[in-house]
Amino acid sequence: MRKATPVPFDPRKILSEDDHFVAVHKEAGELVVADRFGLEKSVLLHDLGEHLRSAGHKPDATGRDLYPVHRLDRDTSGVVLFAKHEEAHRALSRMFEGREMHKTYWAFVVGAPAWSWCRCEIPLSRAEGKKGRGRALVDLARGKPAETDFLVKEIFGDVSWIEARPRTGRLHQIRVHLRSLGHPLLVDHQYGLEDWRSASFPGMELTRMPLHARSLSFTHPFTKNPVDLNAPLGGELRALLDRLKKRGDDLAGLPE
Repeated sequence: MRKATPVPFDPRKILSEDDHFVAVHKEAGELVVADRFGLEKSVLLHDLGEHLRSAGHKPDATGRDLYPVHRLDRDTSGVVLFAKHEEAHRALSRMFEGREMHKTYWAFVVGAPAWSWCRCEIPLSRAEGKKGRGRALVDLARGKPAETDFLVKEIFGDVSWIEARPRTGRLHQIRVHLRSLGHPLLVDHQYGLEDWRSASFPGMELTRMPLHARSLSFTHPFTKNPVDLNAPLGGELRALLDRLKKRGDDLAGLPE
């Protein structure tokens, strides 16, 4: 298997760092860890590791210098957390498993929900077989429990800005739950609507999946201080939100 070739890491992507962990702002399209083919030129784990080593970071007793604590889908942007040593990795991983990590995501979805807040508790399972690999399924009979809280932040005609707060961490949980509620992401090649076009925003083009890991909050396992990590919207999603808000302001100014 060919290893990923590290590329220069932009240190401005670091959101927070201490002796135990480093949090970075992952961009859409980046892999957190190498896939099973190992053909990617850039993998965040490798690129960040090279940057830390060049800054003087030393491997821990196991010989590793960085541990991924969790992952984001390739097309999802936002906060990603890495541990710097084995003890920190164990502690932070236990916090994820024990639901002590508070995560929020921002999503841009099809339609205008009739609810302002809801909790989706539809169980999910992983699809079997080569064709289904890497895909989640609604499975009411045998699926694992999956819970996501959704809050409507703003509605712009037939497009809505949603905040998602996953209470469990199943594969593609937010994406499948949104589709199950009738409000899939504007762009999602696995769970979206193939031919949907916005009537409120004709000509709107979006090349990436509009899902962003906005924040991650927890109590530091060693210092016991609160940690609040926030990744601002950038690039295409920032431009999308600006356009949605401008259109909303324009419509609000029209006479009834």
